[in-house]
Order: sequence, then structure tokens, then C-alpha cells
Amino acid sequence: MDNTGLSKNDKSLGMAIHLATFLKYFFPFGNFIGPLILWTTNREKAFIDHHGREAINFQLSLLLYGVIIAALCLPFVFFHAGDFISILEHLDDAYYRSRSVNANELGGYLTVIFLAVLLAFCIFIFEIYAVITAAMKANNGELYRYPLCIRFIKTEEAEFTPATAGGPASEEPTATDSASEPEVDFTEPSSSSNEQNTSSKNEQSS
Repeated sequence: MDNTGLSKNDKSLGMAIHLATFLKYFFPFGNFIGPLILWTTNREKAFIDHHGREAINFQLSLLLYGVIIAALCLPFVFFHAGDFISILEHLDDAYYRSRSVNANELGGYLTVIFLAVLLAFCIFIFEIYAVITAAMKANNGELYRYPLCIRFIKTEEAEFTPATAGGPASEEPTATDSASEPEVDFTEPSSSSNEQNTSSKNEQSS
């Protein structure tokens, strides 16, 4: 362990949770399956629990953004599906007749396609940057919060001390724990006080 109280294994595991989101490029839902397995099997550690929650929240946020973008594009697809099919037939006919196609006829569609591709590319670059940054922070033993991320699973920012960083998440103290017990004085009375009591009794008897 270093001065952060985290072992090398904890840091490597935190980094692996973020990098595991790239598994979606190899099999469906790999960006959820990989981090979930690493997180749930080690979530008793506060450091791993934080990075696991952040990784899952970021992937859920990207999924939600994709659904919103797709929902915004659906009306365009439905209302202009017939025109799009006619354009494809026009392109096919122009190909076989070896004649040029008027660019003005495709200007609107090309603009929409270009903007959609550009938006998808920007989201891809943003995801790569954010995930790599999170992995580097975890490898350095630091916390990280993804930008533009919706916290579906609540996370808490905490400062890990060497005593608690690699251990379980700290629980809030209860009222019984915080209540202080009354102090009881078990010391015996001094000899001087005993002598004073004896002398006072003798005076009274005389």
C-alpha cells in the first residue's frame, strides 16, 4: 500500500472496471456485463464501489442519450420514408444510365446524414476520452466523476484515508454510538479529607 491506503490490486481493479466498458465493441452489452461483474464481486471496498457506480452510471447515461437522439430522428424517418426510397431508386437508375444526379435533390438528406454521423463521432470521442481519464484516475488512487453523467445509482464523494481507503465503505454513526457515556469517578477519598472528618466528629463529641 502507498500513502493513499490503497493496494496496487485495488487501483488496477478500479482501472479495469472503466476499461471493461469497451467490451461492447466485442459483444453486445459488454459495457454493462464486464463492469458489473468486477464491481459486484468487490463492492465491499469503498474505492471499488465508487468507480463501479460511476462506470455503470456513465454507460446508462450514454444509452439514454442514444435513445433520445433516435427518438428525435424517428419522425423524420417516418414522414420522409417514401421520399428516401424514391431517391434510392433515382440513384440506382442514374447509375445504370450513367448520368449525373442533381445535388440539390439530395441536399437535405445529406445534411441530416452528415449531422447524425458527426454527432455519433463526437459522442464516440467523448466516451473514449472520459473512460480513459477515469481509468487513469483510478490507477492513481483518485476518485473520478464522469461529466454529463446522470447518477442513476447514487454515489458519494468521500476522502479516503489510509485506514479506510481499501476497506469497506464507512457507515454513519448511530445515535447510541455518538452519545457519550457519563464519567464515573472511582478514586478513593484522600487521607486529608478523612482526617478532617475525624476531627470534626471529635469536636462534636466534646
